[in-house]
Amino acid sequence: MASTRLIDHNHAARKLPVRVLVLGMCRTGTTSIASALRKLGYTPHTMRAVLSQPSQITLWQEAINLTLLTSKTSPNTLPPYGRKEFDKLLGDYDAVTDIPSTIFAAQLVDAYPDAKVILTVREYEDWERSMQDSIWCLFTWRLFALARIVGVTQMAPMMRMLHAVFRAHNGNEYGGPGAKQAYERHSENVKKLVPKQNLLVLHSAEFEWEPLCRFLGHDVPKEGFPRMDEDKALRRSLETVWWGMVRYLVLMLLGIGVCTIGNGISMDLEEAV
Repeated sequence: MASTRLIDHNHAARKLPVRVLVLGMCRTGTTSIASALRKLGYTPHTMRAVLSQPSQITLWQEAINLTLLTSKTSPNTLPPYGRKEFDKLLGDYDAVTDIPSTIFAAQLVDAYPDAKVILTVREYEDWERSMQDSIWCLFTWRLFALARIVGVTQMAPMMRMLHAVFRAHNGNEYGGPGAKQAYERHSENVKKLVPKQNLLVLHSAEFEWEPLCRFLGHDVPKEGFPRMDEDKALRRSLETVWWGMVRYLVLMLLGIGVCTIGNGISMDLEEAV
């Protein structure tokens, strides 16, 4: 029954009208665009917003499962997400950027047809290299994969949600022809979905205030365009998390070992008595 969806128990409502949809994939300059939008007075939704509200992770997981990962061979009886559901998820924001929202390009364009759409792009080879050095490590590093499958850390729900994001995007291919085709297909789909007068395509290497402000109808700020480079910072964060998982697993195994030894000693003492 439809009432069993998690989103149906969420009573949030839209507070701000959706004015901008940034539908380029992550690592194509979306962090810089989000920063620029903030300086222009927008309130963009980003992956950081999802991470800061753990309850959103389960809702986005549901959105992916019901909207993007159903098929004729494995149908789902629950309805997919549409404007009503996205209003609940994104009601506090007037702009949308980054994953997980960007993989819902078709649904968001349909839900908010009056919103301006920005498609950020990057040369595929650079994008793949950036993804392999950052986000895709969550799936290619064995310890992260183990944590996601077994659920031994607090990061497991987030990793499962991101794994579903890339299952929907490219079938969980982390490089090679399949990943490239999916990346290019995403951009082409956005171009087909949005009328030309409502679409701005921006290459990450050519970000400037003028085209963005002209498209959105804003005066050009006097300060320079914010160019954020999070590749190295994200890699360092992932390495820190990886070592944290190693320590967690070592302590957990030591704890199991101590309990086992303790139980063995207790049994020996009982037998001796």
